[in-house]
Amino acid sequence: MVASSPRLVAVTLAALMSADAMLVSPTEARMPSVLTSADNGKTVDLRVGEEATLRLPENPSTGYRWAVDAADPNLVDFEQGNYVSTSNSVGGGGEVQWLIKAKAPGATEAKFKRWRPWEGDGSVVERYAVTLRISP
Repeated sequence: MVASSPRLVAVTLAALMSADAMLVSPTEARMPSVLTSADNGKTVDLRVGEEATLRLPENPSTGYRWAVDAADPNLVDFEQGNYVSTSNSVGGGGEVQWLIKAKAPGATEAKFKRWRPWEGDGSVVERYAVTLRISP
């Protein structure tokens, strides 16, 4: 039997507590840095000041483009990024990117629609929504 010193016990406990502090519980799931079509309908957590990127498939040559449909402007800002082609062919598809910035604590549903703006809401062919829970 090995006798343990108080110092060894203290160091071991400190190491275990430090490792435990780095774990994230399931109720504190962090928002991924990149959201995709696979996240449609999900609820994700974000802290004030954090940012995440939303990437959605788009083919601008068809005229259908993604646009923000609804969200609480007091809680989040959206900045549309560049379109990135994922095809080598002319008229091929790609992705549009949005930067989501958390501004204040609360919850909001960020809704997007893929449509032809000049044809109105009757042209919506796809919708995307994610609920953002923003903590301080």
